[in-house]
Amino acid sequence: MSASTQETEWIDVPFRVLKEHAGRRLDAFLAERLGKKYSRVAVQKLIDDGLVSRAARPVKAAARVGEGETVLIRYPRVSEPPVPHETMPVLFQDERLVVISKPGGTLSHPTDKVLHNTVTHLLAKQLGRKVYLAHRLDRETSGTMVLALDVDAARSLYEQFVAHGVRKEYLAVVFGAVSWTSKLVDAPLGEEGKSIRVRRAVGGANSQDAVTEFRRLATDGKFSLVSALPKTGRLHQIRAHLAHVGHPLVGDKLYVGDGDAYMKAVRKEVSRADLDALGADRQLLHAWKLSFQHPGDGRPLAFEAPVPDDFPLRPA
Repeated sequence: MSASTQETEWIDVPFRVLKEHAGRRLDAFLAERLGKKYSRVAVQKLIDDGLVSRAARPVKAAARVGEGETVLIRYPRVSEPPVPHETMPVLFQDERLVVISKPGGTLSHPTDKVLHNTVTHLLAKQLGRKVYLAHRLDRETSGTMVLALDVDAARSLYEQFVAHGVRKEYLAVVFGAVSWTSKLVDAPLGEEGKSIRVRRAVGGANSQDAVTEFRRLATDGKFSLVSALPKTGRLHQIRAHLAHVGHPLVGDKLYVGDGDAYMKAVRKEVSRADLDALGADRQLLHAWKLSFQHPGDGRPLAFEAPVPDDFPLRPA
């Protein structure tokens, strides 16, 4: 580490290497994950400054990353707003894992700007021990999350997610009166290729297979409540597929309209009128049910997170 690191309080932010990133150069992998925040040259400087680390692997720009490994970037800690949730609601806990109902608006893990309002920070403080992410939920998405309490359990859970051995069912409040009872959306997703780099689109560049099964659960004419069973795990899959079928997710700054609200959020310029037009202060997506095998004895486990209070509709 550079000499300045001894005078500053730092946090380590994890970046998991997925199957599609395996074999890439370390600098190329991090530049892609960091998006517009850092160029490849800027990433190389982070590496040269000793702010990137890996578990027992070479930390060189040209080194190749492997599937399943975690790369850490060290950032200086910055001040952040007060934490709205001091604890995470626990649905289940034993000696190997903990299942929580994540509140909407809470990050899964620390970033360069947020440390305290994160699942891993709050839960580690709550339980008095280290926790390990097995998967993530978007900041605004609420619902069931499983975290491991030891490295072996984390590896087992991660492998189940990679092998599609985990069943996930979401609840989504969408715009409009959904006419169908059920719908299978088999529509590959790729890069939209416009000004918002992270936005996905059906048939976009570098598309990958994406399949989601939807069921209508309730409607009041203005909004509808649907369940979503993702058969694949693409970035923003449920949100992009809902926009594709003409029923975008209520509160979704990225996929309602042209994404103008998302750019305003990036610039911290979202107004009350913008949120009212989106129908909610956050995207109304909830990880409702989660099923997997216990990493210790293999027994099947299934959990359901209560429907949040900000959902205007409930399952029948």
